[in-house]
Amino acid sequence: MSWIQPSLITKGKGAAQSKYFQIRIGFLKDVANYPTEIDGSVELSGNYVLQDGKYFTDLQVSASKTSLPTTGEGEEDNISLSSLPEFYAPGSSVVLENFIQNAIGESVIVFVRVGSCGANDSFWYQYGSCAAPLTLIPEGANNNDGTGYLLKFQQFAKTDKMPKRYYGTFTLATVTGTVAADATTIDVTNGPGEYQLADNTAATDITDLTNASNNAKYTVLGSGGSNPATITNGGNFILLGGVDWQGLAGTSITFNAIDAGSGDHVFIETARS
Repeated sequence: MSWIQPSLITKGKGAAQSKYFQIRIGFLKDVANYPTEIDGSVELSGNYVLQDGKYFTDLQVSASKTSLPTTGEGEEDNISLSSLPEFYAPGSSVVLENFIQNAIGESVIVFVRVGSCGANDSFWYQYGSCAAPLTLIPEGANNNDGTGYLLKFQQFAKTDKMPKRYYGTFTLATVTGTVAADATTIDVTNGPGEYQLADNTAATDITDLTNASNNAKYTVLGSGGSNPATITNGGNFILLGGVDWQGLAGTSITFNAIDAGSGDHVFIETARS
């Protein structure tokens, strides 16, 4: 869908934007498949899919010291953009310093979640891309005032793209929840994220996600095995092209939950792999 020029752009709020204390970092060398760029939009459709055994890394930072500038430069007809996010990570733990050591020189993308706490309309800003990745340039401090690292990310390859808005889920070392074998519903009380299926003892059809929240994103991870679960188009699920999904090993499917009233939700497929 091409961009449609609006007739009116209303004035937004100029106050500081709420930023979560946790950022998410991915190494481009770990990415197997990328989400789709919507033509003429800063929004992304679909999910990042990582190679087997690879995960995004969460890093806790000082929210009040997060800075997310985007700069433009160039001549009249060749304006280029650069994103230069900066974060402050207090302390000097060996885990943090090992991460910095192994991230130096790597091509990465950085995600920052913005919006109200607990709100399902929050989203992730994505800085860096496959064509214009970020590179970490750390600065350490250890003096009478405190100890910590200023994590500066430089975008050496310029681009004509604004930072993107990512609405998908992430592959983490620990899933949001696990689903018992032979279960026909998935309890998503733990919130948006990835839910891992188990190998069933008999043919099983998933019919609903319970305790969902409006506009939240949920990803179901296939288990494989002799009786992989199936999600069928219809009922609570609207699947792309009406094509049923089978939870084979290494597969996933992501839904956006829409409140249908009376506590019920309809789950619309946004991506599968």
